[in-house]
Amino acid sequence: MSSEREQHLKATISVLVVEDEPMLQEIIGPPLEDAGFAVLFASEGDDALGMLEVDGSSVRALVTDIDLGRQTTGWDVARRAREIRPDIAVVYMTGGRADEWPANGVPKSILITKPFAPAQVVTAVSQLLNTTGPPAT
Repeated sequence: MSSEREQHLKATISVLVVEDEPMLQEIIGPPLEDAGFAVLFASEGDDALGMLEVDGSSVRALVTDIDLGRQTTGWDVARRAREIRPDIAVVYMTGGRADEWPANGVPKSILITKPFAPAQVVTAVSQLLNTTGPPAT
């Protein structure tokens, strides 16, 4: 596949980033955009769930913090996202709950521990999207 074609395909892929820290949104968003993804942001789990309920079929990847400062966690958001779109790529970010991933994480997801390099998020999303392939039409 040509580089131009890969960039075109990525540009049509939406990634929902769920992070309650604005500084982390600013760190994660630009590298994803530079990689050609369309990035949507939610600061709370409930906001993310609302976005997924309205237009979850257009979101191909979810990057979520686990602790979102409210009752709805990243674990909850990812489970609901998979109900709406079973092939959605899920990347979790956490500073201290990695040990809960085997019990609470959705299958075929990736967990990145904080601190991390922003490029790790891009790599994880790309890896999962390449594993799942294009969406069914």
